[in-house]
Amino acid sequence: MAHGDVEELRAHVVPGARGEVDVDAMLTGTARRSWSKSLDDPEQARPEAIVFLGPDQPVRVVWTAEGWRFAEDPTDVYSQRTPRQALRALVRATRAERWDVMLRLAPRRYRLGLSEDDLQRAWTEGEHGEALRANRDRLAGHLADPILADADEALLDMGQGHVARLEREGGVWVVVEF
Repeated sequence: MAHGDVEELRAHVVPGARGEVDVDAMLTGTARRSWSKSLDDPEQARPEAIVFLGPDQPVRVVWTAEGWRFAEDPTDVYSQRTPRQALRALVRATRAERWDVMLRLAPRRYRLGLSEDDLQRAWTEGEHGEALRANRDRLAGHLADPILADADEALLDMGQGHVARLEREGGVWVVVEF
């Protein structure tokens, strides 16, 4: 791996993820043989894909010995177990005016003093309602795009300076900005 390739790889690392990769150690001695053996073992590769069940419903599928299988429950439309599910839930909840779900999708620090009525007014009557809906629609168009994530933070780059940022809170993902 050339130095430029390492720098390119580092440019795509999510903040908070491990910042250094010791490429020299990976490519020398017994470590090299170990990596080579791991990379040559096709049993370790697991093909996966994103399938759209509807316009705003991307679902991850994986290849198994029995063929393609859902990697997540497609009927749990407001799930927050993965960053992609939380973003999909945000799009669906705002379109269905499920303000209770929207409240759950917000980080705890934002929920303090916030009510379902506050969310409804902001999205439907408030001065920022049009911008919120435009951001939601932009997000909907990027639901299948790659999401960079580590154990506690996730980022979806939607281009032109627009990002969706999520955090893990307890066992679920919440949307910090979109």
